[in-house]
Amino acid sequence: MSSSSSLYRRLHGLFAQNHKVTVKLNTDKPKTTSLTSTKPTSKLPDEQELQTIIDNFKKSSESPKFRNRIINYRTAIRRLKNNSSAIQDIFEHQKQYPEISNELFVSRLILLYGTAKMHEHARKLFDEMPTLKCKRTVFSFNVLLEACIRAEKYDIIRELFRELPEELSIEPDVVSYNTLIKALCKAGSLDSAVSVIDEMENQGIKPDKVTFSTLLNTYHESKKFSEAEDFWVLMQKKNVAADMGIYSVRLRGLVANNQVNEAIELFEEMGKKEIIPNAFSYNLMIKMYVDDRNWEEAKRWYVKMVENGRYPDSATFVMLIHFACDKDNLDFALELCKKSIDSNVTVHNATMQRVVNILAEHSKLEEAKELVNLAKSYKRFRYKLLLPWLHMRFMW
Repeated sequence: MSSSSSLYRRLHGLFAQNHKVTVKLNTDKPKTTSLTSTKPTSKLPDEQELQTIIDNFKKSSESPKFRNRIINYRTAIRRLKNNSSAIQDIFEHQKQYPEISNELFVSRLILLYGTAKMHEHARKLFDEMPTLKCKRTVFSFNVLLEACIRAEKYDIIRELFRELPEELSIEPDVVSYNTLIKALCKAGSLDSAVSVIDEMENQGIKPDKVTFSTLLNTYHESKKFSEAEDFWVLMQKKNVAADMGIYSVRLRGLVANNQVNEAIELFEEMGKKEIIPNAFSYNLMIKMYVDDRNWEEAKRWYVKMVENGRYPDSATFVMLIHFACDKDNLDFALELCKKSIDSNVTVHNATMQRVVNILAEHSKLEEAKELVNLAKSYKRFRYKLLLPWLHMRFMW
């Protein structure tokens, strides 16, 4: 296994974001610690509180196990409310530890500077790496580019890309070019982003799924649907095999453009290519029919989803519960509520309460009471559902 591929995987681990529709469950509060568990408040920390956070972090940093967990650093930044001097203080403190000569450790700090919108500090730390006896490779170069994206400094990335590789004898890789493309897309320079593909190929670097997924998504977000279709064809000509992520991007674009037949055809094509649609894909199809107020088709896609072994998530339930209420399909709304609870998938309390209210309005008090009691029995959800007739009773 080459060192470059190993670096690529580690960098991917730093950058990777989950694009799937996720289910957010209400869970019991975690055990608190002096550093990481206090919930951030909307107000800025006062000077004394700020110093306490800094001191606690520095004390905790004495533990190698603590320094090895990036979540501790992210939590500190969040609690410090992006106070640049405080963040610089705790990061400078890290230079006394042996990990400062490790490229991965320094790259984490660079990336966190970017998260805190401190791109100048990220660049300064990158420049200091040789004096810290830390080797700079394409890995840390890529991290610097990503830090600038997180700091929303898209305009300087092209400059860094043009100057640093030659100056430092670093060869940009596919991650480098993909990060450049992402920056140009975010800056609104779509044509320039597309032209990077030729630049890549001139350097002997083949565009990959991330390249095309980023550009395809930008075409759709810019509502350039015709150009997106041309780009899809280009991707196939370059023999880039579409995966679940790319299909999801294209499916979302077709749905956004209300291209119903094309969306159905793409969905069927996924099955033929043994790319199993996930909950996000089904939710896109369901939403298309919900927006069109087509109850029968929305329900049919839900049934199809369940029959094919895809588990509905919170987005599925919320869409369909409200739609069922709109259509006065109360039995199905109740069924969906029960299924969400039984599946440990939480939905908004207001969504559940709407079902209770409508059931009561239609004199289905037993069903409404059943849902209230069922919700109470699942302590983890903390639903606070009330029967409307109880309110009326206490009012009188």
